[in-house]
Amino acid sequence: MSNELDRERVAALTATQRQATVAVLEGLSNTEWQQPTLCEGWTVADLAAHLSMSFRVSLPKLLVTMIRERGSFDRAADRLARRDAATMGRVELIAALRDNITTEWSPPGGDLVDSLCHDVVHGLDLTEGLGLPATATTPQLEVVLRTIESRNRMAYFGADLDGCALQASDIDFRIGDGDTLILPAKAVVLILTGRATVHDHRGA
Repeated sequence: MSNELDRERVAALTATQRQATVAVLEGLSNTEWQQPTLCEGWTVADLAAHLSMSFRVSLPKLLVTMIRERGSFDRAADRLARRDAATMGRVELIAALRDNITTEWSPPGGDLVDSLCHDVVHGLDLTEGLGLPATATTPQLEVVLRTIESRNRMAYFGADLDGCALQASDIDFRIGDGDTLILPAKAVVLILTGRATVHDHRGA
C-alpha cells in the first residue's frame, strides 16, 4: 500500500466483507452449517473456524501445529479449522468473527491487502457453496483480481487459463493470452483461485 489512504480503504473493504460474512453465517440453519463450501473438504463450520482462527489461536499454538505439519501453514490451518469446528459451537465461532470485524491481521508473509483477499475469496467459498448471492462488492473483487495478477498468486492456487484470456465484464480487468472469455469479475476470481476452471464456462 502506497499511503495511509490506501490502508484506510483496504481496512474499510475488509470490514465490509467480514460484516457480510457474519450476516450470512447468522442466517444459516443447523443443516446448512454442515454443508460443504467451495474450499475443498471444508464445511461451513470448518470455514467459519478458519476465518476466525487468527483472532483465537495464539502464535505459539500455530507454530507448534506447523511443526507437527512439517512446516506447512496450509496444513496447520486445516488441522486447526477441523479441530475447532468439531469442538466449538456456531454461536462461539460467529462471535469470534463478529467481535473482530475491524481487527487488522496479515497472513504469514503477507500484508493487509492479502488479508482482504483472504476474506473475500473465503466469502465466495461460503456463498457459492451454499448457492447464495455473493457478498463481495465490485471494489473488493477488483482488489482481489489486481492482487492476484500483480503478486502472481495464480501459481499458488494452481489456476490454469488453458490458453485463454479472461476479461471481466463488469470492471476493467484482463489477464492471459488467447481466445477471450468474458465473465463477471466474480467468476474470474473463482477461476484464478482454482475454485472453477475455464472449461466450466466455455460454451456456456
